[in-house]
Amino acid sequence: MVSEPWHTIGIDIMGPFPIISRQKRFLLVVVDYFTLWVELFPVHITRSINIAQILISEVIARYGILAYVLSGNGPQFISSLFRNFSETLGIQKEFTTNYHPQTNLTELINRTLKPILAIFAESQPRSWDKEVPKLAFALRTAVKETTGETPAFMMFGRDPKIPLDLIVGEPTEGPPTTTIESIQINEYRNNLIHNLRCTYNL
Repeated sequence: MVSEPWHTIGIDIMGPFPIISRQKRFLLVVVDYFTLWVELFPVHITRSINIAQILISEVIARYGILAYVLSGNGPQFISSLFRNFSETLGIQKEFTTNYHPQTNLTELINRTLKPILAIFAESQPRSWDKEVPKLAFALRTAVKETTGETPAFMMFGRDPKIPLDLIVGEPTEGPPTTTIESIQINEYRNNLIHNLRCTYNL
């Protein structure tokens, strides 16, 4: 049972896509099973050592050590190196083939990404990877049916401003002050904790 962010993640690899000037051909997809937050990493090669390095520097360094990592049976995920990497950090490695298909969140994300990336790869074969951050942002700010919230809200307790807000407009509260009082920080902290707890208990 996943009850907190970055307890369990799913990982998968998409590609190969057209080779770009930076020699990236694949996309490593990482999904947090609690918030549904997505991280996307264009990569050149998909060996176990490369995947482990990305998880350490781009996932664990940001969100902490994971409890479970779910993946398919690709060679980079069943290798002794990846197994040793997981065991060293106390991460339990599981394979999505042992789960019901609907729990394979990376597969669901891939279905969304595949047609979009195909368009970018065809129209911008030498620079498709530059669109990846925009795709990640779109996924993070879309309301998910399973939670009723955006992954961004599940992560931070608030939704970020999106381009649509510039068109529709938001209520104005006047210019912010440049000084943050300690009481404001405490109030923000308490409200954030309260909001996140309410969200996680949905």
